[in-house]
Amino acid sequence: MLEYLRFRASESATVNCGLAHVTIHGRFKPVHDTGSRAWLGREVAMQAFVRWILVLVAVFAAIPAAAGKVGFLDTERAIKTVKEGQRQYQALDAWGNKRSDEVEAMQDRVAELAQQLNAQRAVASPDAVSQLEKELLQAQRDLEDAGRALQRDFDVAQREFLAQVATRVREVASEYAAANDFDAVFMFESQPLVYVADSALITNAVIRLYNEKYPVE
Repeated sequence: MLEYLRFRASESATVNCGLAHVTIHGRFKPVHDTGSRAWLGREVAMQAFVRWILVLVAVFAAIPAAAGKVGFLDTERAIKTVKEGQRQYQALDAWGNKRSDEVEAMQDRVAELAQQLNAQRAVASPDAVSQLEKELLQAQRDLEDAGRALQRDFDVAQREFLAQVATRVREVASEYAAANDFDAVFMFESQPLVYVADSALITNAVIRLYNEKYPVE
């Protein structure tokens, strides 16, 4: 609703501004002489500008009343803070650490081959150096592939580990909003806000209600 009202307000400003522009620079553009005609042109242009300002004032004054009671939820903080979310993050960390150990072992192998190549380049035969170069190149490619696979798998695992918590956070927030007569609740982290009153922030209440509804044993 807020985005719609902002759009309508912006649209009204554009339309009215355009009409004022046409009035000032279209109808009265030929008036360059001094006297009554020039004065009349400026007077009508000023009236059009004043009407445009009044329209904007009326539109923006209507926005708070139309928006009703609005709340904001920091979804990310709620997911990280509820006890079930903390448990799932610990499980995700354990999964990620195991996979990271595999990648670190491959990194160590690349470093070892690089050291061998540097040490043997001046003393080993060309065939031996060429073989080390091939092994190093293959190890680097394997490491890059493993890194990309780890990132893909981590993204999937994160969604799997936290999907249920995220869904439940939204459900609890919806229930809280309905019980407390909120007309709309927005995600706090996605809004370009300058100021939000503490009374509009519902994150702490949602965290408390979540822990009560879904206790972790």
